[in-house]
Amino acid sequence: MSKLCQVNNFAVLAKSTDLHPIKRNTTRWSSSFEILQRVHRIRHLIKTVEVVEEKLQCDAIDLADVRLLFDSVVEEYPCMRDQLKPKLFQSAVVKVINGGSMSNAEVASVKRFEVPSCGRKRKHAKRTTTQIPFAGPSKHAKNGGSVDGISYSSLLKKLLPTSNVCERFFSQCKFVLTPQRTFMLPAKFELLIVLRANRNMRDVTTLASE
Repeated sequence: MSKLCQVNNFAVLAKSTDLHPIKRNTTRWSSSFEILQRVHRIRHLIKTVEVVEEKLQCDAIDLADVRLLFDSVVEEYPCMRDQLKPKLFQSAVVKVINGGSMSNAEVASVKRFEVPSCGRKRKHAKRTTTQIPFAGPSKHAKNGGSVDGISYSSLLKKLLPTSNVCERFFSQCKFVLTPQRTFMLPAKFELLIVLRANRNMRDVTTLASE
């Protein structure tokens, strides 16, 4: 908060909002009461945003559910439309999950996730994918989806809405990379980190068998 009170930082903040930071004065209690009153006024708004943030961290959530949450936030707070508007790739993934028609740009953004249809097995898999029933109120497909006759991989439904897992993984790399391991080969360090991140999927028996 003290950094935001500086002239340059305050000028950048003023471009985004009319609000300004209130710094607690150590010699007067009036500043502390003003801060508490301000927090009390926006407390119910903070709780609404916190609910959305907690939902984003759930494991069983996909981009279609996230889009519904963001749309509800934008409807409640129109000023956040620019920050929460859907990107091209995100919009394409949501349409694949929900089963909607996409534009040419959206099709190009998810082209690498297309399931090739070659051979009898591929054709059978394609027919099976196109006949997948939609379940639930949001009409989510069970395995991937098919849009305009094109089948897509089920990985689209498993995409994580946040980068929390990657950030934790990078934090673990900093924790493991001690001065004693600075001379370790990159390939060996990568193997060590991956095994550590997936240690719940392996045990002594599986490692011995491999």
